[in-house]
Amino acid sequence: LRHTAFARHRRSKAPATMGVLTSKKVKITSWTEYILTHYRGVFCLFFLLPLSALFEAYLWLRNAINFWMRRSAKKTQHATRVNEISTQVKAWATDGKKAKMCTARPGWQTMSLRVGKYKKTNTKIYLGDLCNVLDVNVDAGLVKVEPLVTMGQLTHALLPLGYTIPVLPELDDLTVGGLVSGVGIETSSHKYGLFQYICVHFE
Repeated sequence: LRHTAFARHRRSKAPATMGVLTSKKVKITSWTEYILTHYRGVFCLFFLLPLSALFEAYLWLRNAINFWMRRSAKKTQHATRVNEISTQVKAWATDGKKAKMCTARPGWQTMSLRVGKYKKTNTKIYLGDLCNVLDVNVDAGLVKVEPLVTMGQLTHALLPLGYTIPVLPELDDLTVGGLVSGVGIETSSHKYGLFQYICVHFE
């Protein structure tokens, strides 16, 4: 007991470093910033949540229509949209490639907290509504999709047929094109690898 008490006594004599806590007021530059800072709960409850619900309802309705109309007309629309994108890229090349290319998809639709400021200076290429499941080939075990098809949309198209993809990320809003270009590290498989390894062809 004496040894323990001595050790505690010695430890209490050891020098300690203490930080000084200071309060610094943050300068609010606008009323919008003030409301979002001090009343963000109210803003989220009465604005963001209803807006998110409406947007999800719109996506669900759009995906449902795309699912039931997935036939030869879809393939014709796909070819038309690809030609429109090709025309934009050719115009960019003819103009001398003065700036880099990027998609015209707004930053708020991405799954990243980073603000893509490069979109303000780069040449934006409008991809249109490339969000269709074009074909499900049950015999070959292949599904043909456009790059803006989400995991939720792909799952709802395949599950009624009794199928799923080997590597399925758990976030419904992730797109096929984003997973391919972003290496798809959200989900992987010991057997099949990353998401892009289950893709057999890119257009």
